[in-house]
Amino acid sequence: MKKTKLLILSLFIANFSYAQTTLMDSLIQKNYSTFKKNNNNAFEGKGWTILLDEMSKNNSVLLGEQHFTNEVPYFTNAVINTIKFDNYILEIDPFTVNTISTKIKSLSPAELDKFRTESGSALSFVQGEAEFDLFKNIVQKNIKVFGAEQISLFSDRLLFSELSKQTKNAKAKEIYKQLIANSAAYDTKNNTTFYLFSDDCLAKMNALSAMDLSTSEKEQVEALKLSRELYLSRIHPLRVQYLKHLVLEKLPEWKDKKNLFKYGANHMPKGESLMEVFDIGNLVSNIEEANYRKSLHIMLIGKEEGETLADLKQYKPFLTVVKDDNWYAYDLKPLKQAISKKKLKVEDLTLERIIKGYDYLIFIPNITITPKKGKKDH
Repeated sequence: MKKTKLLILSLFIANFSYAQTTLMDSLIQKNYSTFKKNNNNAFEGKGWTILLDEMSKNNSVLLGEQHFTNEVPYFTNAVINTIKFDNYILEIDPFTVNTISTKIKSLSPAELDKFRTESGSALSFVQGEAEFDLFKNIVQKNIKVFGAEQISLFSDRLLFSELSKQTKNAKAKEIYKQLIANSAAYDTKNNTTFYLFSDDCLAKMNALSAMDLSTSEKEQVEALKLSRELYLSRIHPLRVQYLKHLVLEKLPEWKDKKNLFKYGANHMPKGESLMEVFDIGNLVSNIEEANYRKSLHIMLIGKEEGETLADLKQYKPFLTVVKDDNWYAYDLKPLKQAISKKKLKVEDLTLERIIKGYDYLIFIPNITITPKKGKKDH
């Protein structure tokens, strides 16, 4: 009798699992479209037309990306060249963003190239050639750029260098110069940690905090001290809290405008993020909803060189329809509705968060890594 019951239960589970897989496959097959690059630095195809229509209808568009690729900046460029945005919010600290924007506007091409080479990884994601070209295009289109991220470990010397030029306090200028020299010396010794984590760096920043400095200087020094704490604590929810604080701080400047956000895919879902916290995507979604507007959340993934479709196990249900080198755009809303109505159960929790947190998933058939300009360390 027990064997019979176990057999019936096993058959029920197997049938249920098969039915769920069949339903998901069916929904995916009915709700995807494709598009491809053309020769005008843009795209063509049904999928592109659908995406442009959706992006046009939403007040904020949020792109959840794979970092350091050529393809995501290409896609973003195609978007801003077609749709007018007022603001661009990205995953770099506000001070580095302001510095890069100023240099683009004020330096000659040769001077700008020199600045990039010398700054290297201090420019964070904008060190990449494709990302820099995108950033430059955005600045030249007079789209307002906001950075909302902690200060990178690699950006300390760039920040101190700019502050040493701006300060009117002679003692502070001397400390900034010491910080720059000590950070450079620390690097040449091939330390396994960073100068920012050292007691010397903290002591000098505390000395600066006690001085008579401009509001801007104090803000930057305090932001660097906070970034140091966030790196040392390694508590992801605290970092996300800070990112949301920075986005919220600029709310008066973006809430009534057309906005484009571009962050790592972990940050952009409208529900719980892929890192199990409520992140920027959730914050923006709630703000737009509270203002009777909408946000559109798009996740971009791709197959890197050397990978096969089988390697992307997380996205297997979507990749069964991939037959060529087109880009594939999957409308996730029907799957989300099926989950809400308890018709579809997704066993993989991360995949469920993707479906419930994003409106569209874009699969890029060939992801390539963008070359970086300048030094890798600083």
